[in-house]
Amino acid sequence: MKKRENIVIIVVLIVMVIAIVGVSYAAFSYNREGSINSITTGAITMTYEETDNTISLTGALPTTDKTGMVRLNPGEYFDFSISSEITGNVNINYEISAKDITDSGARKIDGSNIKLYLTKLNGDKEETLMVPEIYNEESSSNSYTGRPEGEMSLYTSSMNSSESNNYRLRMYVDESYNPQGDGGGLVFTVQINVYGKAGDKYVPLTTQQILEDNEVQEEKTQMFNYASNGVQFDPNDEDDGMTDPNPEYAVSGVYASEDEDGTSYYYRGNVTNNNVQFGEYTSDYYVYNYSSRYFQSLEACQEYNSSCSESNRVKLASAGDKMYWKIVRANGDGSLRLIYNGTSANPDNSGLANSFIVGISSYNLEYNDPKYTGYTYDNGTDSFIKREVDTWYENALGSTIYDSKVIGGRFCSDSSGYKKGTDYGFPSMNYNVFASYDRLVQSATGYTKENSPTLKCPSTSESYGGSYRLKAGLITADELVLAGENPGVVSNSYLNMVANGDMTYFWSMTPADFGNGTASVWGEGEDLHNYRVVYNNAVRPVINVTTDNGFTSGDGTASSPYVIS
Repeated sequence: MKKRENIVIIVVLIVMVIAIVGVSYAAFSYNREGSINSITTGAITMTYEETDNTISLTGALPTTDKTGMVRLNPGEYFDFSISSEITGNVNINYEISAKDITDSGARKIDGSNIKLYLTKLNGDKEETLMVPEIYNEESSSNSYTGRPEGEMSLYTSSMNSSESNNYRLRMYVDESYNPQGDGGGLVFTVQINVYGKAGDKYVPLTTQQILEDNEVQEEKTQMFNYASNGVQFDPNDEDDGMTDPNPEYAVSGVYASEDEDGTSYYYRGNVTNNNVQFGEYTSDYYVYNYSSRYFQSLEACQEYNSSCSESNRVKLASAGDKMYWKIVRANGDGSLRLIYNGTSANPDNSGLANSFIVGISSYNLEYNDPKYTGYTYDNGTDSFIKREVDTWYENALGSTIYDSKVIGGRFCSDSSGYKKGTDYGFPSMNYNVFASYDRLVQSATGYTKENSPTLKCPSTSESYGGSYRLKAGLITADELVLAGENPGVVSNSYLNMVANGDMTYFWSMTPADFGNGTASVWGEGEDLHNYRVVYNNAVRPVINVTTDNGFTSGDGTASSPYVIS
C-alpha cells in the first residue's frame, strides 16, 4: 500500500515596505499558523513558537553582509523554534523555504535586492545554516521533503528522533541596491514555510552515481598511520625517514566516515575517477604577480608590498575557460565537496594559467600570536587567506549562474586543544600545539596510538578559528590525511601535486602550532607539513555543490570528467 505523504507547513509572513526614498525602510510584520500530522510508520508533531520579539525595522538602509549578519537590536531579527516528537521507526526529511508572495498590485522591490540569512541557535552562539543569499526560487520541487517548485530553499535536513531547534532569521536590503529614484512605497513579501515528509533519507543522484562507480572500502585498523602508498614515517631510518611500502596499507578508493550531517564518502589514495567539471570563467581573469606571489586584487598585492601596481597584472584564465575540480568527498548533507584543480583536468604546472591553483600568498601577514593560525581571528576578523579565497569566489563564481549550485557549506579551522606539546605526549615538542597534532602526528610518539582524522569540527573556546558556513574555503588537515597524506611521508594521493616550485605547496585551514613566537598552519607539499603563516603557499579553493539533477555526463576520469551543469 502506498505510504501516505504528510506535509507539515509552518508559515511566517514577513513584509518589508520601503517608505521613504533613500531615508527609511519601514517595518516587517508577521503572522503564523501550524498543523499536526500523523504518519503510518510513526507519529510526528511539529510545533512553532515565536519569541516576544517583533520585526519592526525603522530607518534601515541597504547594508553589507557583515552588518546584516550580526544585527541584534530589538526588531532587527526574528527568533522561532521548531519542535518535533517522533515515535516509531521513521525518518523525516524536512526543509525550510521562502516564497515571494508580494501582492500583485503592489509596487515591488525586486527579490534580487533582498538577502535572507538563517542561523541555528545553540545557547548564546549562532551556527550558520545558510550564508546570506539573494532571494532565488528553485525551478524544481523536492519530492523528499514536499517542497514545491517556485520557493527558495533555505535549509534541508532529516530527523529520526524527537528534537527541538531554535532558529534566527534576518532579512535585509543588499548593499548594492540604490534607492535613489525608486519613487518610494516599494514592497517585498515572503512567506517562510517548513515542509516535512516521511520517507527514506534523501540521497542525491550525484552520491548515488559515486557509489555505483566505486565499491565502498572498509577502513583498516592503523590505516591513517600510513600514507596511502603504504609508507610510514620512521624517525630511526637514516636514509629518508620513511619505511618501505607496506602492501596492506597501500590503498586507494572510496571510504565512509561520519560527519556532522550523516555519512560522508571520501576518496583516498591514487584515485583517478574523482574529476569534475563545474563552472567557467565568464571573462578574462587577472591576478597580480609580485615576486612570484599571485594576489586576487591590487589592494591585496599592495598590502603585501606597496610597490605592487597595475603593471603587475597577469592572466590566470581566459573567458570561456572551464573550471575543473577534484571530489574530496560526498558530504553527509548530500552536497559534493570539491577542491579546485585548474582549467584542465590534467594541469601540467608549466605556468600559473596551467596550474591547479588560483594564487600564491601568505596565510596571514602577521605571525607573532597564535590567533593568526585562525581562518578568522579576534571574533570575526578575516585572515589574509580568507580574503583571497572570498575575492576569487566573488569574481569567478559569485556573480555567475553557477553560484546558485554552491551552498554555504561547513568549514572548520580547528583551534581547539591549544597547549604545550609535551602535554600531548610529544617529548620533542618545546612549543604549543593544537589538537590536530594529537590526532594526526602520532609519529612523534612512536605510534603509541593511531592517527585519527575527523570530519567533525571540534568546539573551541578561542577567539580565532572555529566552525563556519561559507561559499568557499580551504581543505582541512584531517581531509588531507583521509585523502592519503601524512607528516614526513611522500604519498601518492590525488592531492599530492608534485611539480615545479612553490605552486606544489598549498594551504589547509587547520591551525598547527605556535613555536618560537611564530604561528604555523598545516599545508600540503610532498607531505603534510606545518608552515609558518607568513610563508607563501598556493591557494586552492574548496566549495560545496548541490544539485538535484545528478551529473549530466562523464565517468569521473580526466578524459571524461563528471559534469555538473
